[in-house]
Amino acid sequence: MITGIDYILYTDKDKDTFIEKIKESITFWEDPYIVIDNEDETTDIFVSRDEEMFHLMDEKGFYVEELSGEGPFLLIFNSGYSPKENRVTLVLSEEIFESKFFKQVFNTIKSIL
Repeated sequence: MITGIDYILYTDKDKDTFIEKIKESITFWEDPYIVIDNEDETTDIFVSRDEEMFHLMDEKGFYVEELSGEGPFLLIFNSGYSPKENRVTLVLSEEIFESKFFKQVFNTIKSIL
């Protein structure tokens, strides 16, 4: 079961540029594990610290590790939203006002839009 808290953002970047910026900008993990799943008009970009965290998300849904306060997140890039901009849905495990880590994720993504 996949559950999380959605934040809707917008960008004028194309999908490939956006994905490259994500890969460059995620500095809170040394070598993040990224899985990209292309759908019709959307691209799901799963990001986790490592492969184990990704597989746990597949089992548990969006979760937070007790000790580190970290967790995986998802970006849904919608290139068919409008001709002028693309919609990005950021799915987090906790509210950004309740979690220092997820606020950092939100701010990182927001900075590359």
